[in-house]
Amino acid sequence: MTPDYELAATAALRTLLFHNITSAPVVPLPIVKSTPGVLAMPFSDLANNAGIERNKLVPMFSENQDAVTFFVNFEKVKYVVAYNQYLPFDSIRRGLARELGHIVLGHDGTRPADVRLDEAMCFARHLIFPRPLIHAIQNAGFPLTVEVLGSITGCYERCLAGLQKTPAVHVPPELNRALKERFSDFIHNFIDFQSMIAHGDNTAVADFGSFMDGYKE
Repeated sequence: MTPDYELAATAALRTLLFHNITSAPVVPLPIVKSTPGVLAMPFSDLANNAGIERNKLVPMFSENQDAVTFFVNFEKVKYVVAYNQYLPFDSIRRGLARELGHIVLGHDGTRPADVRLDEAMCFARHLIFPRPLIHAIQNAGFPLTVEVLGSITGCYERCLAGLQKTPAVHVPPELNRALKERFSDFIHNFIDFQSMIAHGDNTAVADFGSFMDGYKE
């Protein structure tokens, strides 16, 4: 079974529009908490509710020690999302964006785990790193170095390494245009600010792999 990357990318951009996200970095936790049928809590609360010591609970999640989702489908709660509040902010953000992808894409365990993970990671990268935002800044002529990208999106080396693994996808051009319009004030303010300051950024120009390929508006 092949992951549906286009579905994942489109769902991420529609999520940004639905929640009226107008600036970056994008913070997934408020989106998770406002999603119907989702109960979100830190690992410490999950441990207390389960009657397990936190230091014994967290290792149970193996690679998902930043965040994890349980499909429970119990009364008004369909998903429980737990996150590691003691990790650095960027790690929590990436983990929550991935788990939000599982939820928005309706993953319920009936499809292969690797397919679900690939789709959720694609969703997360498009949510945290919206291509319409980056495209607008590219068109303004600013060198997109690692430091500049980090200041805009919170996406630094590890995040960029993930982008390089994400296949290029096409999404509806009208969706790109709508999201760029939603971010327009943020984009203009960023460009104005960058135009006024001295450029002393010596970090390398960011390599997106094929992530920006196929962008249309």
